[in-house]
Amino acid sequence: MEQKRNSDNYILSDADTPADFTASIESVTHRPWNVIERIVPMSKAKIRRVLGFYLTPLSFMLKHPNARNVIAWQQFFGILAAFFNRYIFHRRNLSITIMTFIYQPKNGLAGKLYYKMINSAISSKYVKSIIVFARNEVEHYERIFPKAKGKFHFVKLGIPVDNCNYYDPELASNDYFFATGVSNRDYNFLIDVFSGIKAKLKIACPNIPYTGQENIEVLDNCFKNDMKRYLYNCKAVAIPLKDLNVSSGQLVFIQAMQFGKPIIISDSGSTRSYLENNVDAIILPNNVELWREGIEKLLNDNNMYETMSDHNRKRALSDFSIAGLGEKIGKIAMLYESV
Repeated sequence: MEQKRNSDNYILSDADTPADFTASIESVTHRPWNVIERIVPMSKAKIRRVLGFYLTPLSFMLKHPNARNVIAWQQFFGILAAFFNRYIFHRRNLSITIMTFIYQPKNGLAGKLYYKMINSAISSKYVKSIIVFARNEVEHYERIFPKAKGKFHFVKLGIPVDNCNYYDPELASNDYFFATGVSNRDYNFLIDVFSGIKAKLKIACPNIPYTGQENIEVLDNCFKNDMKRYLYNCKAVAIPLKDLNVSSGQLVFIQAMQFGKPIIISDSGSTRSYLENNVDAIILPNNVELWREGIEKLLNDNNMYETMSDHNRKRALSDFSIAGLGEKIGKIAMLYESV
């Protein structure tokens, strides 16, 4: 979907772009922005989603030769637009800001080619700034991509406020922990944690094998409002992270905070960029026994549970708004706009 306006500024997204985000960018930059959305649900085949990442920026470059300033909410839309421009289109006025940058190395020849493609794109003069959502990632990615040093900027993520009532009395009565998300999750570790205790766990993620544990349920087709229903009615949220140098989990824990849910999460740079231990969440290394102790604490310490729940609900609204995110992104984009 494309929202057409008389402007050479574009926001490229693979999700519904919040109006408050766009409005904040327009307020800061004092100019209109077109929004182009290419949404492929996670339930679709992987090959279709991958093709969308490549074809959307190519189509954009072909259809919008006068584009000057681009904010790519989906990182690959920006990375590939820069790559295509460097080797095919050669438009000198193009200025790209890449959001939600995450790089995970791949093995073999495909991994080497993948790195070269990313490095070639983000080190080009067309990529002006790259947004990461964890403070430690600035230094981390500058080591991996030294030619792009100085382009990485840490910004705290924000999301739209969801005031919908997803209450389901049957679900709420189950007192389960809820885990969701695909990127950088260590669900094998989480399953090990819950396999030795009575606490219930529901995991909303495709392609997880049947665990054989009565207290663990895998929801392989749980997305959007259905996922929020499970999140809204859970006892607490569990976020096990795999690579502790990779920024991930923020969307889930901020949404959980909006719903007033206590959180147990892996200790990582991205976690510490947002959360304080025993205040916003129980933050632990990926140790099975420590996680079991943390789960028992949330189940049995009512004072801690209620205090964290109330605190998280208030902090989500004050610190992690989508309008605030738009304002920060707009300011960064305009520092390096095409002139």
